[in-house]
Amino acid sequence: MTVLPVLRRVDAYPVEVEGEEYIALRDPEGVVEDVMLLSPAAFLIASMLDGTATVTDMRATYARAFDGRMVEEHEIRKVIAELDLRGFLDTPGFRLKRAEARRRWGDLPVRPASHAGGAYPDDPRELAAYLGGFFTAEGGPGLLAGATPRRAPRGLVAPHIDFQRGGLAYAHAHRTHREEPLPDLVIVLGVVHSAPPVPFIVTDKAFQTPLGVVSADREAVAAISAGCGGWAREEEIAHRSEHSIEFQLVWLQATHPGQDFTIVPVLCSAFEQFCGEHSPQSDERIARGLESLAGVLRGRRALVIASVDFSHVGPKFGDDIRLDESVAAGVEESDRALLAPLCAGDAEGFWAEGAGDGNPRHVDALSAAYTLLHLLGPDARGTELAYGQAPDPEGGIVSFAAVEFP
Repeated sequence: MTVLPVLRRVDAYPVEVEGEEYIALRDPEGVVEDVMLLSPAAFLIASMLDGTATVTDMRATYARAFDGRMVEEHEIRKVIAELDLRGFLDTPGFRLKRAEARRRWGDLPVRPASHAGGAYPDDPRELAAYLGGFFTAEGGPGLLAGATPRRAPRGLVAPHIDFQRGGLAYAHAHRTHREEPLPDLVIVLGVVHSAPPVPFIVTDKAFQTPLGVVSADREAVAAISAGCGGWAREEEIAHRSEHSIEFQLVWLQATHPGQDFTIVPVLCSAFEQFCGEHSPQSDERIARGLESLAGVLRGRRALVIASVDFSHVGPKFGDDIRLDESVAAGVEESDRALLAPLCAGDAEGFWAEGAGDGNPRHVDALSAAYTLLHLLGPDARGTELAYGQAPDPEGGIVSFAAVEFP
């Protein structure tokens, strides 16, 4: 029996191109940068590459799915070869690609702005004007010109959806600190969508944006890595293409032009894979990571930002449902139930509400927001500043919110 290669963990979602239905494959790890389109028939073949199915099994399953039509072995092999060529199979060829990508990342002194010129303008003046427009737009928070200066908050929850859809909520979040200088340290808790097998991922690389370079607090990052036993940097390449930290830095720079501040960039993986529905602190590595992060805050005034979105519902996210007003209303009701313990500073209640039912709404805020609440402490109380939902162009609803913790 010939052992067939295994399909890597990928994001798969339906798309329509020139009237034809396809399944798009995307590499959440970011090693493969291009999206691959597969016909439904080719996707069925790809989905069976689990390390156990044989060619005979595939042919039988294919025939059942397509009204008795048989697929020839050479057709199966052709799909497998194309998947391997594109880097979507766990093969020696892909592992070489991954090793080379990690080597190139390690050689970089600064993380480039991976989304400039796509998700937002790459011209500094254009970018500043673009972001500034959200403050004064209808539904925005205003500029607070002439208002009594206020101290920057200790914590923020802000979206990481694209600015076009979530810009007003970003503006509500970042208005809270624009009247006063930022503290010298900002911890940004992002989301690593590929869910690698470590709870936290840190990097000591500076971050480049069109508005300048933001340095990492290398001493703090080293302390966190040491406290975690080194594993917090094993998957450091995840920072290369993840957008959630980069997006917050753009807003911080735009609201504080010319001010120097340092960051601790932390990507949070999906804690559910380590602790399930139990408290994240029941997992030794998560507990060590939380304590290490808390350690760098002791004796320092800092701003902690959780860069997160809330529900992800619809065909794009694997849900076999038709999107309508009732779905949107249900999403908001569920989000409100999650925002209540968040604003109450109840980390364990927040986790239980979000993860207790298996997280069917694919809320990506759970790990980072839980971490924020742990770092702010049990006395933290949040105020919701904005809530929104936006359609996903590939079929779905994404929700997001802005919350301030004074």
